[in-house]
Amino acid sequence: MRLLHQEPGGLLVTNEWLTNFPKYAVLSHTWLSDKEEIKLDDVTNGTAEQKPAGYSKIQFCGKRAAIDGYKYFWVDTCCIDKTSSAELQEAITAMFRWYRNAGKCYAYLSDVSVAGEDVDLLGSSRPWEGAFRRSRWFTRGWTLQELLAPAAVEFYSAEGIFLGDKISLKHIVHEITGIPLTALEGDDLSRFSASERLSWAKHRRTTRVEDQAYCLLGVLEIHMPLLYGEDEYAMVRLQQEVQKKHGELAKWDHLLETLPIAPQAAFNSLDNQYGPTCLTNTRVELLRDLMEWADAFDDRYIYWLNGIAGTGKSTVARTIARNLHDKGILGGSFFFSKGGGDVSRANLLFTTLASQLASRFPSAKRHICEAILANKDIAVQSLRDQWDQLIISPLAKMDDPDIKNIILVLDALDECDSERDIRIILRLMSTTRVLQNVRLRVFVTSRPEIPIRCGFLQIPEAERQVFYLHEILPKLVDRDLNLFFQQNFTAIGEERGLGVDWPGSRIIERLVEIAYGLFIWASTACRYIREGKGLAIKRLATLIKGRHSGAGPERQLDAIYTTVLEDSIQQGLDDEEKQIRFGTMKEVVGGIVTLLSPLSASSLAALVDMEVDEINETLADLHTIFNIPSLKDRPIRLHHPTFRDFLVDSTRCKNPDVWIDQKKAHKALADSCIRIMRKTLKRDICDLKAPGVLAADIDQSRKERCIPPELQYSCLYWAQHYRQSGVLLGEHDTAYAFLKEHYLHWLEVMNIMGRSSEIAAIIRMYQALLVDQDNARQLSFLKDARRFIFSFQNVMERTPLQTYCAGLAFVRPSSEVNHYFRHELHPSLAKVRVVDAIVPGHKDEYMFVNDLAFTPDGSQIASASLGPVIRVWDIKSKAALLVYDGQRDKTGTVAISPDGKTIASGSDDTSVMVWNRDTRVKMFNLEGHTRWVNTVVYSPDGSILASGSMDETIRLWDAASGTDLKTFGGNLSCVNAIAFSPDGKFLVSATFDWLVRVWDVSKGEVQLILDGHSGPVNTVRFSPNGQQVVSGSDDMTIKVWNTASGMESVTLKGHVKKVSAVTFSPDACLIVSGSEDKTLRLWDVAKGTLIRTLEGHISGINAVCFSPDGQTLAAGAYNDEIRLWDAVTGETKGKLADFTDQQLGSVLEEKGTELLVSSPHDGSTNDETAHASAVVCLTLSPDRQLVASASQDSDIKIWTTDGNQRAKMSGHVGRITRLMFHPDGTVLASASMDSTVVLWEISTGTAIGTLRGHTDAVQDIRFSPNGQLLASCSADKTVRLWHVSSATPKSTLYGHADTVTGIAFSRDGRLLVSCSADRTVRLWNVETAELVAFPFAGHEDTVNCVALSPSGTLIASCSSDTTIRLWPTDDLAFGTASCTTADMDPASVTVVAAASGFFSDTACDIASGGDEVVRFWPTDDIPSHTAGWKSADMETASSTVGGAASDLVDDLVSDIARGEDATARLLPTDDNALDFSYRTSAETGTAGGTVDDVPSGSNGGTASDVANGQGGVTNIVAAGADTSVARGSESDPASVTILGHEKGVNSVSFSPDGQLLVSSSDDHTVRFWDCETRAEYAKLDAAMALRDIRFSADHSIESDRGALALGPLHLGISSLCMTDRECASFVTDEWITKERERMLWLPDEYRASSVVTHGGLVILGHASGGISFISLR
Repeated sequence: MRLLHQEPGGLLVTNEWLTNFPKYAVLSHTWLSDKEEIKLDDVTNGTAEQKPAGYSKIQFCGKRAAIDGYKYFWVDTCCIDKTSSAELQEAITAMFRWYRNAGKCYAYLSDVSVAGEDVDLLGSSRPWEGAFRRSRWFTRGWTLQELLAPAAVEFYSAEGIFLGDKISLKHIVHEITGIPLTALEGDDLSRFSASERLSWAKHRRTTRVEDQAYCLLGVLEIHMPLLYGEDEYAMVRLQQEVQKKHGELAKWDHLLETLPIAPQAAFNSLDNQYGPTCLTNTRVELLRDLMEWADAFDDRYIYWLNGIAGTGKSTVARTIARNLHDKGILGGSFFFSKGGGDVSRANLLFTTLASQLASRFPSAKRHICEAILANKDIAVQSLRDQWDQLIISPLAKMDDPDIKNIILVLDALDECDSERDIRIILRLMSTTRVLQNVRLRVFVTSRPEIPIRCGFLQIPEAERQVFYLHEILPKLVDRDLNLFFQQNFTAIGEERGLGVDWPGSRIIERLVEIAYGLFIWASTACRYIREGKGLAIKRLATLIKGRHSGAGPERQLDAIYTTVLEDSIQQGLDDEEKQIRFGTMKEVVGGIVTLLSPLSASSLAALVDMEVDEINETLADLHTIFNIPSLKDRPIRLHHPTFRDFLVDSTRCKNPDVWIDQKKAHKALADSCIRIMRKTLKRDICDLKAPGVLAADIDQSRKERCIPPELQYSCLYWAQHYRQSGVLLGEHDTAYAFLKEHYLHWLEVMNIMGRSSEIAAIIRMYQALLVDQDNARQLSFLKDARRFIFSFQNVMERTPLQTYCAGLAFVRPSSEVNHYFRHELHPSLAKVRVVDAIVPGHKDEYMFVNDLAFTPDGSQIASASLGPVIRVWDIKSKAALLVYDGQRDKTGTVAISPDGKTIASGSDDTSVMVWNRDTRVKMFNLEGHTRWVNTVVYSPDGSILASGSMDETIRLWDAASGTDLKTFGGNLSCVNAIAFSPDGKFLVSATFDWLVRVWDVSKGEVQLILDGHSGPVNTVRFSPNGQQVVSGSDDMTIKVWNTASGMESVTLKGHVKKVSAVTFSPDACLIVSGSEDKTLRLWDVAKGTLIRTLEGHISGINAVCFSPDGQTLAAGAYNDEIRLWDAVTGETKGKLADFTDQQLGSVLEEKGTELLVSSPHDGSTNDETAHASAVVCLTLSPDRQLVASASQDSDIKIWTTDGNQRAKMSGHVGRITRLMFHPDGTVLASASMDSTVVLWEISTGTAIGTLRGHTDAVQDIRFSPNGQLLASCSADKTVRLWHVSSATPKSTLYGHADTVTGIAFSRDGRLLVSCSADRTVRLWNVETAELVAFPFAGHEDTVNCVALSPSGTLIASCSSDTTIRLWPTDDLAFGTASCTTADMDPASVTVVAAASGFFSDTACDIASGGDEVVRFWPTDDIPSHTAGWKSADMETASSTVGGAASDLVDDLVSDIARGEDATARLLPTDDNALDFSYRTSAETGTAGGTVDDVPSGSNGGTASDVANGQGGVTNIVAAGADTSVARGSESDPASVTILGHEKGVNSVSFSPDGQLLVSSSDDHTVRFWDCETRAEYAKLDAAMALRDIRFSADHSIESDRGALALGPLHLGISSLCMTDRECASFVTDEWITKERERMLWLPDEYRASSVVTHGGLVILGHASGGISFISLR
């Protein structure tokens, strides 16, 4: 790098600097003509001054640099030797870096003149702005990097007059260039995608075409060689390099985009752009202290700026965030704001910070993205997991020596709406000390609220620094306030022409006194005065008049807020008009301060049902209090939360015309939300139409257009407003009417908005507001509504319109959701009818076992679960014994007294009920709780019964009398579980607020708070010795606590879903945990290690308990199943029996509880059921009017295609393997594992006949084309033919050596082809039952399927060996020899091989005589073809090649072996035959060549291999005099091998015209092959392995999962034309699709075990035994 410097002798240029560059400045300019511009030679030759136009720029740069203290400067035109390509390459490559390292960059705008104009840098007048915007400098390619790379860019006019820099002019530069403000402010360019950076150069031009690419190398961080002369290809190369470099970056950017964030939380967000920062020379000491802390390397990881409201904490936070950002060490910022929506909650805190970290620190970006990739659900995981995975772990992996400290800024932590979250955040922040490579420090501001104070006290003093803002020396605060007033009043005075010194130092000092240290008072006062415009002097006097400096900060703040509000009401109004104005103001202002997330004026108007002009008019004089943006779609915000505190506190806001009753305001907003939703919500609100559209694929602009902000707000906050209003709701309130009309519409919108994780919480919140006795029907509806969420939320959040598809198709018929919304079934579904399986009663995921309790003697166990009853079983027999009834709703908990005499239960009806265990007589009904009871437990001595409830209380009852003893409450949360200590002195509780509390029973006080979980705590138990407590949580962990110290002893991790139940074994050695992940885990208490995992439950586990002797473990699951386990061995002991409807029915009927019984899901009353076990076969009748189904238990049923049962047939004793309708549709054939085939008459449902003869399972059946014959194949190695009319056998086809796997008739019915696990294919004459030719061999694994071409000239076979083979049949002589042995010479030396299928016109063996000539010997007239031919019929060979004649088995083909007497003998081959690939030129019956024709060096083994047929090689095998075997080439002319599939091929089929072959494979593909060329024509990804694939008569492709949509594949190929098809319905594992578009999602229990489709008709058999009949439009 060369640099220029100005000396007295003129302009000089340095030698090249390689390292240690001095400080320098650079010039950015637009080039003059080549003759005018200064070059390197001009400088070195001293002739630069001869070019005055160019030299003036150099002079300007040199003078400007000298003024700024730079001796050296750089100018691109004259510091590079452009005659050296190497130097030019290096310079262009390094140029971005040179500009970035420059102290200053002077942008010389030769076309912007200010001659004769006064340049007012402070004023708003810029007469040169038009020329500036038009300057050529902004249109040139190279100036882009000159604008972006340097930290400081100053703009100068043609006269050298300073116009401003890129910061002061950033808004103009942004408008000219489109470059984001943050990029102009110096953000790392890696934060911006490559495509975005390329867009900045879109309208820029360069002189040379190549430079369009080369000028972007630095901006894009690309290195590539310069090739001048390549013209436009330079840009092509650049884009290729961008793709290489930024392809992975694009992937990372996409991953980051999946993180839900709160963009408005950042200090420099658009929403925070008007937030004040500290004025110059204010807060000097504090800011210096903060920056020193930020740069320090000590252990003070957390800095807490603590101050009362209004002391300027947020202003300091914004200032320090800006300083840290400019210094490059700000990791991220999150400014909490009460009522700010996403920024009032912590659920997006760490995802937002992670996104910011990734943007600011490229070295952390990759690790953060890898964490997202490894934890796809990280956004819904606990705060602890998000902190560990997204923040701590990535930073621990960073390896950037230039990064020492990274700072996070959290402002207004007290405005986070969850104290629980605040505690967790502080606890997590304290773990930053674990990082080694980089120091993560956290700056926190907040009011001194108790939870925050307590949280900081738990952090070691050496690891925190605390600054109390309100304890700064008053003189320092007053100094800063004085400066604040001076600067603001100077600006106000200039605006209003009030003079430079207005209002004078005494007035300012008086205002400082009144402000009482509150910067919020000062800023509010200044806004109030400024907004008064012509009334500034009057308003100033109003503020001072009557104010007493000793009134205290809060009273001063109250007074100014009151003044502002009262002054907003126009003077001169009469009392009535004033009341109207005050009423409007209360409605508007009350709405704004009560909102849970800010809205724009137009959205607020829609929400509160007012005209937007009325809103604007009301707020016109309230800019002092509200930040009212000029952009109409931006939200209105409070300048400071202290205004809300004032307005809703009646003790502070004394004017009743102004005071806001917050509960009434919340109720009004809740009702407004309901009104908006009832008016706006509808099915398919975004007009998506297609039911499978992913929420992620919906265009954001469409979402915003169809779901306006007021509707989004209403959907999110309606229930929360009701809760904060304090009202109790009933069935006559509009909320219930809304749910009955729009519940599904609301779910759709919530899922489109991406807020699915909040749905369940909103419904729970609403349900808590209902009084049970007044809401029986509504509670029933909500129970079904919650069940609906549980069942379908997984798909609704991905594809919202499945709410109306899968949700309504598969919701239980008895569900109230089905009752109210069946008419909302999506239009794509014409009809859905689900006929359920035959089961003793339906169990679903909502009917879980809530609690278990053993009797003291361990002989019985009780459960709280389904219905308002307690059920009891006998442990030994597992039999259902009896029930205790009396409660009105679901039982949530059960306990048995220590003496076994009483049993207690808590219910959703809010009651606790106690029965005499022996008589089952109700003793007490304990009332007092106001919400459902989750837990009851007896004290160890049985004297006390304790209950815990969702009403956030624990109640103690006298167990003998039922008297209410005491209630524990206070700051308690919803109680999930409680347990007594062994001595009965303490009670431990697990609550929804993530805490475990230990209570002193006698005092009713909390003794210990065990804080460590990061999710609701679901379960808790004392150890038998009382020294430990175990708890389980939604955070998937189990924690063991020491009860003496209150410290956590160990955390047990392993479950992958929430932990629902834990308990100690009676000897305290074990802990057992049950989880939603369907597993039980046994842990060693002492070691804290996992002993074993018990698996077998098919649903999540909700309850666990040990038997009193510790030998048996009981577990209750969500699906109402209770299993017993051996606690020692971990072996299962079985399941407890189900209660019958008779045992439960009378009880439930008395209580009005509906039994869940199977019924069709179409709203009909038809009570038909399908099968009792998995549906294994479905088939359609030829006329498509009927469908037959068969199940694993051998029952067969006939249905109409709309789901009505026509007949039931029973007769088989084994599983059905195949169903097939007769071509005329009158008969059904069924094949079974019981070795039989049964023919059924459809009209009567009776058996015509049972076809017996097979001795093993029947694998497949096929009717002949004319329907007269039925063929069956079996695992007994045979194929049998039957007369259909008489149900009698016709013939048996023997020959296969293993299971016959498939059969097919030719189109004329004369031939039958079979395939087998013996790896061969055989072609049979149907009439004679004889082989048409020798077996076709060559496959190396089981042959799975065969097909005959329509002309009968080709056989296609497919195998597990991944191949397809085509065998020609058109020239086969059907067993007739074309020559005899008489035509052949005798052979003295044999060639051992069979020639079956080798020539198309004969079957011959091959022998070589002593004359070394290969001869072909016919074998078709030798009795080797005849079954039963014995070895005695052969001459004994004294020395054979290939084996002994004794190897012969029935019906095998023989080879020829040479004996010592030089005669040819027939010897059998036990694999039936070998195929050949070595073709000679000889005609049949003549010598075809010599032994020499066999390729030399291709010995394949000894002649003994021939008889054994090892390897299945398809070669000619010749034995020479040395008895060795030589093999020819490996291309078999008898068959063509088609390769392409990567796994076993399951099925093949010819097209009706025989042009194409289609195949399906375990590699999940369907492939099409040209039968003439054998080339692959096309490939489809089926996304699953298809077992059966076939062309149907209309040329479509049918499979065992439905019809395949071929899309563009059919172009030009008649065989693939599907124009006549109504639609192609196909069923994947999860979806029913039509023309490859997702239509209907299938829940787990409705996944298909078998499928038939026709057009839009889809019929599914299920593993449960149910059948679904679905019609698609």
